[in-house]
Amino acid sequence: MGDTARMTRIGDLDLAYYVRGQGFPVLMIQGLGGRAADWGSVPAALATDFEVITVDNRGTGRSAKPDEPYTLEQMADEAVGVLDVLGHAQAHIVGLSMGGMIAQLVALRHPRRVTRLVLIATTPGGPHTTPPTDAALAALMPDLTQPPAEIIRASVQAITAPGFADAHPDVVRQAVDTALAAPTPQHVFLRQMQAIMSSDRYDRLAEISLPTLVIHGDVDPLVPHANGETLAGRIPGARLRTMRNCGHLVMWEQPTELSAALREFLSDHP
Repeated sequence: MGDTARMTRIGDLDLAYYVRGQGFPVLMIQGLGGRAADWGSVPAALATDFEVITVDNRGTGRSAKPDEPYTLEQMADEAVGVLDVLGHAQAHIVGLSMGGMIAQLVALRHPRRVTRLVLIATTPGGPHTTPPTDAALAALMPDLTQPPAEIIRASVQAITAPGFADAHPDVVRQAVDTALAAPTPQHVFLRQMQAIMSSDRYDRLAEISLPTLVIHGDVDPLVPHANGETLAGRIPGARLRTMRNCGHLVMWEQPTELSAALREFLSDHP
């Protein structure tokens, strides 16, 4: 059920989404170039307690891939459009990396639609963002003459915790296979990156009055832990949960711990 794409048209975009389980809805939004499938085992783990909705952001997976300017605001509205299609007045919103930026904008633009907010490995945007390490930044600008599998494998190694890729080749292989099964075109990476670079939410974070959990790996080289500290400090009442010995790909590096943290936080609501 959860692996079967449902298609809907939101504005002028054909968007793919996936539904697992039953219960209060949880909408999960992926990061730069990421597909719904990049959540790995986490949606299935949560589907024992919730209706878990994942989406292929514009440009990824089975969604349309226009080569035109993207904005994070547009992507936030498209995510809410999926809730509209499903008839959900409210949902918990979970976002990773770019998806966490989109989740912030869902909370700011559609606050009545959100019950609880989870921001994973993400930033406040603009000059208050702590930049990636040089090695992680280089992973965002790969040598495109290399085989796609090698590009993805090198990227996974560069943005996970030190030693993780070598210690868990099976997990890396799964992440690579997931990406190769539905490749994200290079123009989409560029359009999504432009959207990221043009979005600064720092000054508006204090407007978020929702229960918020910030989850961040302590050795994230792509989005350093200081970004999670900034978010938790700016959003009133937000809690910061630090994942130890964890880099950027929390759902691949520590799926059991992430699923447990999400279930604990999201279950604690009226």
